[in-house]
Amino acid sequence: MKILLIDNFDSFTFNLAHYLEGMDTDVTVLRENQFQKGGGELYDKIILSPGSGLPNERAGMMLCLEENMDKKPILGVCLGMQALVSVTGGKLYNQKLVKHGIQETIQRLGESVLLDQLPENFEVGLYHSWAVDIQDVDEWRSTSISASNIIMSIESSERKLFGVQFHPESIMTEHGRVIIKNFLEQ
Repeated sequence: MKILLIDNFDSFTFNLAHYLEGMDTDVTVLRENQFQKGGGELYDKIILSPGSGLPNERAGMMLCLEENMDKKPILGVCLGMQALVSVTGGKLYNQKLVKHGIQETIQRLGESVLLDQLPENFEVGLYHSWAVDIQDVDEWRSTSISASNIIMSIESSERKLFGVQFHPESIMTEHGRVIIKNFLEQ
């Protein structure tokens, strides 16, 4: 399986790459500013890495999304999830309390492709100051939330699009490899 991992200039990108390499995949890491039109065609699945800033500051990632979101499964991690929400008409908001390097318990909400076979509550690693608001976008379903009601994961009801606000590649996240494996099995 060929995976395109879009690097939004984040050190966690290579943690994701190492997880993927251990799962019998052929991983190509490409910096978001190097993505060019048609650049996703050779890949089976795409993962959008975490990163700083806002999605609209990452033109290559947004081009990748616009070209591929109707064609193949995409997983957005942190900034990548925010990009998925932004491109589908959702909103972002700045949290009052920044969560960088924080471990928190999240709660799974019903059935979920990404969180299949995971317990109802588990620990995740957070590194974010922005959060998503999907209430005006019919496409998304929230599949987990934090104790302070921040959406922690989403899945599209129309396409094979998935997002996690937390970092499955962080050592603070329980079951991170399972979450990535669940995505790969789509």
